[in-house]
Amino acid sequence: MSDEANKGVAAAEPAASPQSGAEDSGSRKALNRRTYLKAAAVGVGAGALGFPAIAKAQNKTWKLKLQSNWTGIGIESQDRAANLFVERVKTLSGGRIEITNFNAEVLLGIGETFRGVGTGVADLAITSSVYHRGTVPVAEYLWAVPFFPFTNVEFYEYIYQFMGIKELWREAYKPHGVMHLSYECSDEWGSMVSTRPIAKYADFKGMKVRAFGIWADWLVHNGASIVTVPGGEVYTAIQTKILDAAAFGSPDAWAGMKLHEVCKYFINPSVVPYDVCELIMNLKTFNEMPPDLQEVMLSATRVHNLDLSALTIPTDVRGRKTLAAGGMQTMMMPDEELTKAAEWCWNRFVSLRGKVPHIDKMIDIYTEARELHKNYYGPKRLPA
Repeated sequence: MSDEANKGVAAAEPAASPQSGAEDSGSRKALNRRTYLKAAAVGVGAGALGFPAIAKAQNKTWKLKLQSNWTGIGIESQDRAANLFVERVKTLSGGRIEITNFNAEVLLGIGETFRGVGTGVADLAITSSVYHRGTVPVAEYLWAVPFFPFTNVEFYEYIYQFMGIKELWREAYKPHGVMHLSYECSDEWGSMVSTRPIAKYADFKGMKVRAFGIWADWLVHNGASIVTVPGGEVYTAIQTKILDAAAFGSPDAWAGMKLHEVCKYFINPSVVPYDVCELIMNLKTFNEMPPDLQEVMLSATRVHNLDLSALTIPTDVRGRKTLAAGGMQTMMMPDEELTKAAEWCWNRFVSLRGKVPHIDKMIDIYTEARELHKNYYGPKRLPA
């Protein structure tokens, strides 16, 4: 029985008399049959008034436009995962939801995606919250906090589903007419390509680099200049010397975009082991859907996240081989450099307390989560 029905029945119950406790040994007085039937009839009548609208929503075929920010540009895992998502939604909804996927930049440019979904130009998008950090400041940090130990899906799944990140995300987006459906972990998108060898972070001094967020702050701290270009334009930007280096792609992405043709150095490890992207939906459209179709959207996006994270394993293996065969040299940043950068980036993150809407709650959650990770994964080791 729904909460509304429960409230209606509770309101219809007669008040217990002072003597009622003796009659039923302290239990609540039994509901009078006549009162119950009267309350039920009122409920049925109210439901009947709304039935045409409910039936219309149930019978409607929802034709939705999906703007994917990274399909059609050579990233195999993104292409396959998006296709699976479209097919799964149609299957789970019994054909009542039909999604048409539009490749990168077709309906909306990356910087237009968030507002475009909020206003209904697109109904859905696979995107990254970092692109709308100017509209929702906390979105930059929901995308990534460099070196935060998001090294496996189940760890972030716990943080997201049970520690309050999901609720924080939806609360931040609601005023903009956007429903955050799910996060998406799309592998190591913090790895970098460079036209020059990088053995320490000070080597970025004087270089023009594509990067976002706290990671961009760290590179500026080391003397780099930040240049913002869409991910799909990194190849041309490096080829024309607008950029000297870039953080954007995973091995699969870099290989698909043929970055080994213009860059000879692949800087590892990624400072963002899992890039936290997202699936978003027009809030009005989501609210107009009947509850079962809302659940289809929520469940299908959650499975999409698993599809993508799984597909990145073989595609990144192939990507690394392609980059090496194309002459790209992998350079590993020394541990002491990584430790220094990790401490700086974390301090930068917590220094935002009190300055950015919703950030205080996120700092609290991530602080607790870091301790949880250390206490769980610290003593956990594979057998030798």
